[in-house]
Amino acid sequence: MSEYNNALSKMLESALNASSNGIVITDNTQPDNPIIYCNQSFTDMTGYSINEIIGRNCRFLQKNDRNQEANKILSEAILKGEGSQIDIRNYRKDGSMFWNELTISPVYDQSGAVTHFVGMQNDVSRRKVAEQTLILESKNLEKKILDHTKELQEHEQFLKGIVETIRESLIVLDPDLRIVLVNKHFEHFFKVNAGDLKDEKLDYILDGAWNIPKLIDLLNNILPSNNPFEDFEVEHDFPYIGLKRLLLNASQITLDGTYRNWILLALENISEKYITDQKKEDFIAIASHEIKTPLTVVKGNLQLMQRMLEKGNLEGVEIRLQQSIDSLDNVNSLFVNLLEVSALASGFTQSKNPIKIATVIDMAINGIKKSHKEAEIDVSGNLDLLLLGDKLQLCRVINNILNNAIKYSGQPTVIKLHIGQVGNYAKVSITDFGIGIAKENQERIFDRFYRVPENEHKYLGTGLGLFISKQIVIEHGGNIWVESKVGHGSTFNLTIPLSI
Repeated sequence: MSEYNNALSKMLESALNASSNGIVITDNTQPDNPIIYCNQSFTDMTGYSINEIIGRNCRFLQKNDRNQEANKILSEAILKGEGSQIDIRNYRKDGSMFWNELTISPVYDQSGAVTHFVGMQNDVSRRKVAEQTLILESKNLEKKILDHTKELQEHEQFLKGIVETIRESLIVLDPDLRIVLVNKHFEHFFKVNAGDLKDEKLDYILDGAWNIPKLIDLLNNILPSNNPFEDFEVEHDFPYIGLKRLLLNASQITLDGTYRNWILLALENISEKYITDQKKEDFIAIASHEIKTPLTVVKGNLQLMQRMLEKGNLEGVEIRLQQSIDSLDNVNSLFVNLLEVSALASGFTQSKNPIKIATVIDMAINGIKKSHKEAEIDVSGNLDLLLLGDKLQLCRVINNILNNAIKYSGQPTVIKLHIGQVGNYAKVSITDFGIGIAKENQERIFDRFYRVPENEHKYLGTGLGLFISKQIVIEHGGNIWVESKVGHGSTFNLTIPLSI
């Protein structure tokens, strides 16, 4: 019977993986109804790997677009333990949106309680686009066909002009600097609809974001003198997307007919590069301070103890020695972080062995307690799980997260650490009740050198701890993410493969 069950189980798994529909199974008996299984079609559809999916609630596919009517219908069905079918907007790992035709079905145990949900996914984006296109364009279809036929002769040269000029987003302007068209990248980047911008003056759109006198002068000089410009830098707090730094290039389209005397304006987003450069500069300043301050303390203590020895008065020497040791420990911690980043960048290989998760947790908490004796860390869950990993590296991850939880918590400091099993993974959740993290910062906090802007002057740090933690977890074949609300604390979740 056992062999038959194993064969049946393998056959079912093969059947699920062979399905062209995405399939997930969630565990309704666990907190937040996490995903415990997904098939290959689901990973292909979403762009996420299995490691990035297991242990998370399905809502992660909605990103920040959760205020959907379909989401409310789905939540109500799950709450009632009922099946449901909806069309919902989901987002792939690369940020692109797709319409998901989702059908969920409850699974009951012998007592009639809902233990699991099975979700069937089908990408119906083409159908949705077709429906919307038919509605929007049915009245104008005949006119568009006639206009398109007229423009085909000039289309090839026009495309060449685009290819030669475009970097990222593109605007085409008429001689009066009115919007003729914008490309899809512009629409996506600025979160606008091209139809809403057509025929609008450039300096009026996006709440006057482009009302920049020097830029308008440069654009007005293009046509009379055929004088293109390059690398004009703009920094602005744009509607919908926030503060961005852009590099602009513009030139005249030298064609007869429809496109005569039009201007191509190309935009390159250099915000990330600028921020990265700034973070590096900030890091150097912070690192210099983190090194200089403790070394100044050590030097001062050594000079004082030298005078005390000369006078034969050793009272207070032990205090001075401990201050010096603590200061050197801080310097050592900074260098350890820098060496860790260097090792990860060079492809450092971890030593993975079976290890009891309790050992990792105890080691991390004991290390934390040395410097944070007042912190209360409440541990719950399955401490007998056996991991496959590098003990010291995993301890470092837990230590980093606990350190942050304590740093950003109020008094008294209470931290909750829960351990559960989701599929073939251990899931560790560390919850604090501190200041929390805004949604727009939650994905970036794992970037190298990144620190939340509103906190970077209140709390010391180099922006390396969470970056290192994420790299270690990924190298172990797991995943790490955060769930947080400003003013209500944060929960950091990580999954690590079990030793099977």
